[in-house]
Amino acid sequence: MGWNSSIFNGEIIEINKFCITVNFSSLHNGHNWILTTVYGPCQGPGRDEFVLWLNDCQFDDNVNWMFVGDFNFYRSLTDRNKSGGNMNDVMIFNEIISNLGLLEIPLKGRKYTWSNMQNDPLLEQIDWVFTSVNWISDYPDTLLPMARPTSDHIPCKIQIGTNIPKAQTFRFENYWIDHPGFMDLVKSVWTATRISSKFKLLRAVLKKWSKKLSNLSRLIKICNCWK
Repeated sequence: MGWNSSIFNGEIIEINKFCITVNFSSLHNGHNWILTTVYGPCQGPGRDEFVLWLNDCQFDDNVNWMFVGDFNFYRSLTDRNKSGGNMNDVMIFNEIISNLGLLEIPLKGRKYTWSNMQNDPLLEQIDWVFTSVNWISDYPDTLLPMARPTSDHIPCKIQIGTNIPKAQTFRFENYWIDHPGFMDLVKSVWTATRISSKFKLLRAVLKKWSKKLSNLSRLIKICNCWK
């Protein structure tokens, strides 16, 4: 493990055959956080030892802790592109992560992190980034955009920010229906052949249209009608 000593002071606090743990201190603001990098064997007795070690880990919820690496476990059978998989492994891994109280940082831009590099490849997500609860409170804008593949594993590039990210959820406002032009707008985009395409297009158009609206004028008009 390496780090930029002009940005962080790093102190190695644990090394074993499954992990390296470093306590970092920012030279910019003095903030402290802990990083544990993990490698879990994919088979044999070492895999069983890894499961026991992982299950016995201790994490302080009040500490900013990031737990990242190649665990060689997937959390769902959908974390692979082909049928099959070991449901027992899925249940073991998820139970451990739940017991440890770790929170997953989801991938952005890719579904899988590993390939067996064959012509018809098996793809899986077996690399994970987890954090303590306190980390999400202090760094709510933590993202995991994926870098270009350089080997059978996709490099994980973690982006950390303190700003609360804007919600991407589309919200339909009931008062839109009463605005002039609403139904005409819906009819104008309701031309796609697939129902999923209709809603996707309608969502995009309504988001753009709604930015020009003001519910205030409608409320004033209703109030005037009651005078």
